[in-house]
Amino acid sequence: MNKRLITLLSIGGAVAALTACNNNEQDAQNGETIVEVNDTVITEEEFINELKETYGEQMLNEMVQTTVLEDKAEEVGVTEEQVQEELDQYKENFNAEDDDELLMLLQTQYQLPVTSIEQFKNELIRPQLILEELTREDVDLSDEAKQEYFEVNEEDLAEVRARHILVESEEEADELYEELQEGADFEELASEHSIDPGSGAQGGDLGFFSRGEMVEEFEETAFSLDEGEVSEPVESDFGFHIIEVIEKRESFEELEEQIEEALIQQEARSPEEVMEEIMAEAEINVQDPAYSDWIEQ
Repeated sequence: MNKRLITLLSIGGAVAALTACNNNEQDAQNGETIVEVNDTVITEEEFINELKETYGEQMLNEMVQTTVLEDKAEEVGVTEEQVQEELDQYKENFNAEDDDELLMLLQTQYQLPVTSIEQFKNELIRPQLILEELTREDVDLSDEAKQEYFEVNEEDLAEVRARHILVESEEEADELYEELQEGADFEELASEHSIDPGSGAQGGDLGFFSRGEMVEEFEETAFSLDEGEVSEPVESDFGFHIIEVIEKRESFEELEEQIEEALIQQEARSPEEVMEEIMAEAEINVQDPAYSDWIEQ
């Protein structure tokens, strides 16, 4: 399951169910019958009491936390555009063509009790974005901080996009290298000869990677090549590789986004820490003594 959706479920997955219960509170007080099973009557009051007994404390705390987060929205500046961007990302991740298809997936595949996309946005996406902004609000993302991080971690930050042809024997690798020197197409040879099941069908393309992600022999060669350069066969425990570097990211400008993410991961507070802080700051007055022990202050 998508990690962000897991977080969203933890914040507000049950809010809609409790809201529906609250909307029917008056009917519950009247003891209206909702189901008859043989000779037994189940009233709405019994149903709602059972829900409260089983899920009430968790739901109430989630509703309080969502309210407290919403009060922080203006402070952190979460916009409708950000919420829409996040919604669009969900549709892309779930291969949903439109809002209706996404809503159906949320309801059926993830059992999320939302009845509309607007509810999903307002009760789940928006609070999560507010919480994320609060976790990173004290992170120093100034140009000076980013430049300092780059200078200290320049080697580890560098990324290479490469493709390779992996074969079992050195003899075959030498033959393929010679063909490449004579003008053969790298992607075609990779598709035809590479025994790497992951990249072979993609013309040998491995995408971008940084140091520490590949075996030592492969990595050392890949990072030493210039863009467009093809290596002689390189042996590793997997066989013999011919490597072509497609693109390199080494400058501050090329790596700025990764630097920001690294600083956020390094310095951001945990969501739990932020929630504890803003709950402690909030003015929460439990009016009904029956619920005095439910709220986690």
